[in-house]
Amino acid sequence: MTNQDIFDYINDGNYRPVLKYFNSFSESFYFFCKKQDKLKLLSEHQIQAIFDDACICMYEKIEAKKITIRQITSSIKTMIFGIGRNMILEQGRKQSKYNNLHSSLDKNLKEIENIEYDDDGDEWLSELQIQQLNEALSKLPPRSYMLVAECFMENKSYSEVAKEQDYATVNAVRVALHRTLKELKKIVIQLQKRDGNY
Repeated sequence: MTNQDIFDYINDGNYRPVLKYFNSFSESFYFFCKKQDKLKLLSEHQIQAIFDDACICMYEKIEAKKITIRQITSSIKTMIFGIGRNMILEQGRKQSKYNNLHSSLDKNLKEIENIEYDDDGDEWLSELQIQQLNEALSKLPPRSYMLVAECFMENKSYSEVAKEQDYATVNAVRVALHRTLKELKKIVIQLQKRDGNY
C-alpha cells in the first residue's frame, strides 16, 4: 500500500484497510522497540500499547489534515516507527524516574523501620504495618506512586509536581493526590484484612 492509498482511504473514511496495513508491521515494530529499549524497561504489553498509540497518532494527523501527502518524505511505516521511538524514549525516561523513586522510597522506609516508637514510648508503626505500606505503595500505578514519592518523600511543592508530571494546574495535583491517598488507604485495609491485623 502506498502513502497515497493510505491518504485516500482515510479521507474517504475507510479505516479498515489502513488499520490492517498498520497491523502488518506490528511484529517488526516490536523488534525495533527491543533495540531502542537499551535498559530493558518495556514489557511486550507496553510495546504493543506504544505501537497502537503511534498508529492512532499517525491516523489522526492524516485525518485532521495536520500532515499532507506533499509533506511526507518517507513511508508511513517509517513515520509511525519514528513516533513510536519518541514514545519509547519518553516512557523510558518516566520508567527510569519511577525506578529511582522506588529505590529512594525503599531506602526511606527501611530508615523508618528503625523508628518504631515515638517520644512518649508509644508504638508508632509496627514492622508489619511498614511492610503493608511498602506493599501498598508498590501496587499503585507508576504516576500515582511518583506523586506520593515526590510530595511526601522529596517534599516537593504542588507547583513543582505539576510541572514535572504534566498536571494542568496545582489544584489538579491536589485532587490527584487526594484520590491516590484514598486508593492507598483502600489497599492498606485490604492488606490488613489479609494479614489479620485490621
